[in-house]
Amino acid sequence: MAQRQEDLEEALLYDRYLEALARYGPPAREESPSPGHVVRYCHGCGMRAMFRLDPEGTWYECLHCQHYA
Repeated sequence: MAQRQEDLEEALLYDRYLEALARYGPPAREESPSPGHVVRYCHGCGMRAMFRLDPEGTWYECLHCQHYA
């Protein structure tokens, strides 16, 4: 849960966070997963999940429920 700065007993961590945002900008987001991985909808568990390519390179496995796609 988010807290207001005034509610924090020690605001040092929050101050460092604000300084880092000012210095480096917001964190970069990777647009694509690492090679051998894809993000897709799993029909086994019904979640949007990361899939890993199996060692043979023929099937993707859901990392949430281990369903093959």
